[in-house]
Amino acid sequence: MLFSFCIMPIFAQTPGEYWSPWITETTTDSATVNWRGENGGTGAIDYATSDYFNEHHVFEETIETVSSATYQHVPLADLQSNTSYTYRVRPSGRGESFDNRTFKTMPASGPFTFIVISDPQKGQYYEEQQRFKYVADAIEKQEDIQFILIGGDYNGHDSDSLWRQFFEVADGMLSNCAIFPAIGNHEYHNSSGGDNPPTSAVHYHQAFDMPLNYSFDCSGVRFVVLNTPDPNNASGDDPHTSAALAKSQESWLAGQIDDGAMRGAFTIHHHPIWDYYNRTANPDLEIWEALYHEYNISANFAGHTHNYQRYSIKGIPYFIIGNAGGRCNDLTGNSTPEGYIFGVTRTLGYLKVAVDPANNTATAQEWIVATVKEDDSGDKPDVYKTPQLIDSITFPLGHQFA
Repeated sequence: MLFSFCIMPIFAQTPGEYWSPWITETTTDSATVNWRGENGGTGAIDYATSDYFNEHHVFEETIETVSSATYQHVPLADLQSNTSYTYRVRPSGRGESFDNRTFKTMPASGPFTFIVISDPQKGQYYEEQQRFKYVADAIEKQEDIQFILIGGDYNGHDSDSLWRQFFEVADGMLSNCAIFPAIGNHEYHNSSGGDNPPTSAVHYHQAFDMPLNYSFDCSGVRFVVLNTPDPNNASGDDPHTSAALAKSQESWLAGQIDDGAMRGAFTIHHHPIWDYYNRTANPDLEIWEALYHEYNISANFAGHTHNYQRYSIKGIPYFIIGNAGGRCNDLTGNSTPEGYIFGVTRTLGYLKVAVDPANNTATAQEWIVATVKEDDSGDKPDVYKTPQLIDSITFPLGHQFA
């Protein structure tokens, strides 16, 4: 008897091609679990309330993926509100589960705290491990954080290796907290640069299977995420803002912040309306600016400019929190624009916001974890033993203007 053996090669992915899970779209009774696994892979999620898991050391529920895909976005439903959950993901092809991780569903009422960062991207002379890591590690140690808002520019351009770097550096931060992303201009940059057109922001859409503008609620407070980089208004591969893109979101934005049932409204988008380098508001975003004051939002967050800035415009706080890791922009040589209150550069930090809906207040604190000597340098930052508070403001969630 003759036997014919066909030995097929086995193509295995390296560990770096599996990206540990991250949580998005938390509500009072649901959440989405995301991860990157093998090409065309599947997987399963085991989960339980953290109280149950800590007592019994087993999971209560299991859900399996319904489709084969490299990037998985699996919704969990029928969860309890304001509750911590422990979960693990078992991706196909890996041979072992990811480590256990946690997240917390939204409360229907009561106080809560969230964090805002933007622009963790690498520089020309350093990687995210050399700057953003200090911010991510500090946020990981924060307790009782409901979620993190990220204002865009997750890395330098739309490439697999750079997005992998972001998720590797942010892993600890993402292991215990949900994130709500906004898109930045660097999500459209291509590795070739130059006069090549923008990409389709492929990796952003793969990582975050959600619209570019959306909203969510927490304790009766609305959060609105807006889309500012317009690929149809680009210089090379760098999309700028445009009045047309802002106009396309105007009526939707008005509907989101004109809600009498909400105790307040925060907005976030990548490009700022007010910036140290411009004497007046960004003309492309003036229609949003008008709505912010017509409906008296609580505060606005932005990134893009790599430093920390705070403004007060007709009583509404505007923040630029672009100091999560990108090469720094100086705050010198210009007369300060209207409403400018405070700014600092060559720091690495995050904004921590404590919201108390019952008392109609929010307190925003800028914490820095390190300083850098040069805007773009591979030199090790001067890292503080504990984060340092450099700016704080308490403001009303609902504003009343004449």
